[in-house]
Amino acid sequence: MRAILLLALALLAAPPGAALAQPHPLARHLEAALALDAGFRTLEAQREAAAARGVAVRTPIAGAPALSGSFRADTRGPRELREWDAELSAPLWLPGQRGALAGSVEAAVAELDRRLALRRLELAGLLREAWWEAAEARRAAQLARERLATARDIARDVQRRAALGDIPPSEALLARNETLAAELALVQAEAAAQQALAAYRALTGGLAPDLPAEAPRAAAAHPALLAAEAQLAAAEARRRLVAATPRDNPELGVFGRQEAGLGTADSASLGLRFRLPLATEARNAPRRAEAESEVTRATAELALARRGVEAERARAEAALRAAETAARLARERLAVAREQEAIALRAFRAGETGAFELFRVRQLRLEAAEEEGRAAIAAQRARSRLNQARGVLP
Repeated sequence: MRAILLLALALLAAPPGAALAQPHPLARHLEAALALDAGFRTLEAQREAAAARGVAVRTPIAGAPALSGSFRADTRGPRELREWDAELSAPLWLPGQRGALAGSVEAAVAELDRRLALRRLELAGLLREAWWEAAEARRAAQLARERLATARDIARDVQRRAALGDIPPSEALLARNETLAAELALVQAEAAAQQALAAYRALTGGLAPDLPAEAPRAAAAHPALLAAEAQLAAAEARRRLVAATPRDNPELGVFGRQEAGLGTADSASLGLRFRLPLATEARNAPRRAEAESEVTRATAELALARRGVEAERARAEAALRAAETAARLARERLAVAREQEAIALRAFRAGETGAFELFRVRQLRLEAAEEEGRAAIAAQRARSRLNQARGVLP
C-alpha cells in the first residue's frame, strides 16, 4: 500500500506527459549489447584505472615513502667501533603540482566518460543498421509469401479453365512455372531473414529485433563533439601538469645515527636530509614538446569532428527527405498497380484476356510491392540514421 501511495505521489509531482514517455525498446537491447561489447568494457576498465590515479592526489606526499638503513663496523672488530644509520624519507609536492595532477585526473576521467558515451552511440548505430536489415529481410519474406499465395490462387483458376478447355495447356504450364518460382523466392527470402535475425541476436545476446520505428529527435550535443572536446581538455590538463613539474620531486628524510664501541663514547643523533633535483632542458624539452603535440592533435581532431558531425547531419536530413518522397511515390505506384491487377484478374476470369496478360500485369504489381516495401524500410532507416547523425541514443 505504501509503495502504491509513493508511486501516485511521484506521478502527481512529475511534469505533464512524463508518465507517458517510455524508452524505446532498442534502449534495452543496447544495454544488452554493451554488456557483450569488448570495446565498451575496455573503456570502462580504463576509466577505473584513470580514476584510481586520484588516490595519489589525496595523499600529503607526492609518492611512496622509503625506509633505508646501514651498519658499519671498524676493521679491528665490531667491539671496537659500531655505527647504525636509519632513515625515513618521502617525496614532496612541487608548487602547483598537486592541483595540476588533480586536474589531469579529472580531465582523463571526463574524457573516458565521453568516449564511453560515444561508444554507446556507435553500438546503437550498429544495432539500428542490423535491425533495419532484419526488418527489410522480413518484409521481403512477407512479400514472397504473398506472391506465392496469389500465384497458387491464379494457378487453381488456370488449371480449372485448362481442364474445361477454355485456355491452352501452355498457359497452365505458365501458372505452374510462376508457382514454382514463387516457392523458390520464398525459401530464399526466409533464409535471408533468418540470417539477418541471427546477426542481430549475435549483437544483443539473443534478443530479437521486434522493435517499433523511431521518430526523428534532436540531441543537445553530439557525443563525438563532446568526446573531442574532452580529449582537448585532457591534453591541456596534461600540458599544465608538465609545466608544474619542471623537475623530479624533492625528497625530505629524517635519519638517526648511533655510534658505540670500545674507546668511543656512545652517542646518538638525529638529522634531516633534503634532496632537490635540478631542472634541465634535457628532461623538460621532450615533455613540453609531447604535451604541445597532444594539444595540437586534439585541437585538429575537434575541428574535424565538428565538420564531420555537421556534414553527416546534413546528409542524413537530405537522405530522409528523399526517402520520404520515394516512399510516397512508391505507395502511389503500388495503389495503381493493385488496381491494374484487379482489372486484369476480373478480365481473366471473364475470359476476356489470357494468362500471359494477367501474369504480366501481376508482375508489375509484384515489382511495385517490392519497391514500396524497400522504400518504406528505407524511409524508416533514414529516420534512424538521422537520429544517429544527431547523436540521439534510443
